[in-house]
Amino acid sequence: MYVLIIYRGEARDMDTIAHFYREINSGFLNKNCGQGFEISYLAEYDENDEPLFRKFVDYTPDNHEKIKGMMEADDCMEFFIHETDLIKYYKVFKIGELQKALENDPPKKVLKDAYLLSEQVIKEYFENIGSSRILRTLEDLVKIIQECLSRGDLEFIDVFHVTKKDFHTYTHCINTGVYCMALAQKLQMNPDAVREIGLGGMLFDVGKKSVPYEIIMKEGKLEPEEFQYIRKHPSAGRKFLNDMKCYSENILRMVAEHHEKFDGTGYPFELKGDKISLYARICSIIDVFGAMTSPRSHRSGMTPFAALTEMKNNMEGHFDMKILINFIKILADAAAKVSASKTTNTTRAPGKQATASA
Repeated sequence: MYVLIIYRGEARDMDTIAHFYREINSGFLNKNCGQGFEISYLAEYDENDEPLFRKFVDYTPDNHEKIKGMMEADDCMEFFIHETDLIKYYKVFKIGELQKALENDPPKKVLKDAYLLSEQVIKEYFENIGSSRILRTLEDLVKIIQECLSRGDLEFIDVFHVTKKDFHTYTHCINTGVYCMALAQKLQMNPDAVREIGLGGMLFDVGKKSVPYEIIMKEGKLEPEEFQYIRKHPSAGRKFLNDMKCYSENILRMVAEHHEKFDGTGYPFELKGDKISLYARICSIIDVFGAMTSPRSHRSGMTPFAALTEMKNNMEGHFDMKILINFIKILADAAAKVSASKTTNTTRAPGKQATASA
């Protein structure tokens, strides 16, 4: 597996125990967390310049203040948590907190918190630890997000306002997953399909981990040899997830086919029309929509309606127009509902004031 680790300011390919450790600081500790874990430190580098980790202390909620003080006092030492403990921290503690919050907090607030945690999980995979195991955490988060969408009766535009807009691949993955879920729900797909397409959306670009960072971040047109890396990432993503042996064929096809175009000019297989899976046709729309509504260094992000108008009028042949038109209608209906609500509130306001005066 390709793993990018940054040590001593340089990027290196590694397939060692080092990529199972993630650096933490005292801010990572949470005394409400009921589980303990081992904190390690970067002790030295061996003769091959590989980092060596040693146990520093066992952290438990009971010794929270003591350990926090020790970590803050020694600003020369780097502290780490092993992937196994990190995954347990997310699954048992952080996701457990969200499940409890579903009982008391507004769905939109829980959605925001679940979104941020999902983004952190994907970020762990892309930028910190190297194992794929942490991606399994997303399954529980998708269920929580679906619950928020169902209970809150949220419009797509509500979900859009919850998401962050930036250039990071991990943010784009989470946005795509959440947008896919919101659209699938409005298209009245069954609950299992909503969860599946949400999970597939969060994972759709994992193949980009095999693409050199400078190519992903390059502005302007790619050279032909650079674009070859990009063309391979859907197939790389499918192979990677298939090797995990836990994802459905629907998700695998969504990952492999999200750059196919409805007119057959996409990649990597040049599939056309209904030969492209339904999930991939939805993902293709959401992928472009998310990219266009997020800012880049050379431009600001477009509004949702401006992005969809551009996609409809100037990207002929790229998308399944039935899905795209439905997407536009869903946004238009939501905007009309908001407008009607504002009008009603404005009309009622004088009456309320008169009653109060009387």
